[in-house]
Formats: sequence, C-alpha cells, structure tokens
Amino acid sequence: MGEGYSVLIIDMFQYDPKEDYVIDGFPTFELAKEFARRWVRDSVEEQRKPGQSKEELRDMWYTFGEDASVLHGEPHYAGSHELDYFIEHPASPEERDWQAVRKLAGIG
Repeated sequence: MGEGYSVLIIDMFQYDPKEDYVIDGFPTFELAKEFARRWVRDSVEEQRKPGQSKEELRDMWYTFGEDASVLHGEPHYAGSHELDYFIEHPASPEERDWQAVRKLAGIG
C-alpha cells in the first residue's frame, strides 16, 4: 500500500478475488470515500434501464456491478453500504465523476 488511503475495487461479474485491484494515494479519508462513492454510483447507473424495478437494478448491480471500499480509515466505508440510496436516487453526472476526485487527489 502507498501513502495515504487506498480504495479496493471489486468487480462482481464472475467474481475472483485475484481480479480485485487497489488504487493507492488518496491524501485524505474524505477523498478516498468520495472516490469510492462515485465509483459505485457510476456502476449502479451503468446497470439502470428505463422501466426497471428497484429489485431488478439491485440484482443487475450484484451480478455485473463494481463495489469500492476504503481499505483503512474510520469509520469503514464501502459504496455498497449506500446501495439502496443509490438505487432510489439516480446520480447526476457530477455524482458519477470519480475521475474528477482522482485528479483532485493527484492520482494519475
């Protein structure tokens, strides 16, 4: 692990823990959390389809989505902790923009 905070990305499609990867170098817990939050929101929105039920969206995310978790820090944060909120409240483009947080954190 590098300095600062790290975010673990878990791809749930054909899940294999060896395929998980870590993005290091977030200088604060808040930036790491916001990155993880936006990553998962983006993943949820990629699965959202017109006329889809909340249950269908949840199933699609658990099958094809990606979770993101801050590896250290208190309290622990994983984007999946907010899944119900994300399903209930579609994200704006800004709320999905994990790349902006990565740039803000100075991660290339």
